[in-house]
Amino acid sequence: MSHINYNHLYYFWNVYKEGSVVGAAEALFLTPQTITGQIKALEERLQGKLFKRKGRGLEPSELGELVFRYADKMFTLSQEMLDIVNYRKESNLLFDVRRSRCFI
Repeated sequence: MSHINYNHLYYFWNVYKEGSVVGAAEALFLTPQTITGQIKALEERLQGKLFKRKGRGLEPSELGELVFRYADKMFTLSQEMLDIVNYRKESNLLFDVRRSRCFI
């Protein structure tokens, strides 16, 4: 079975959303070189380019658009899952209220 590195996918997803490698790097507190390297690794795994140069910026390729749609669903659902799990933890907190003898 073949696998995909979800960190690579997450970095790609952020570049797409931010519109640039520099923007994604700043949002993730990483260097642009790190982001670029991770995207290159993902492109090698997928055997295609995810972005094409447009002037000084980046534009998603057809493959990039396809991959983003899936990545966006994945990361949106994972955030929803975390929100639900965290909500359940918070709502399951039990409070034990007792009277203190010093107030009686």
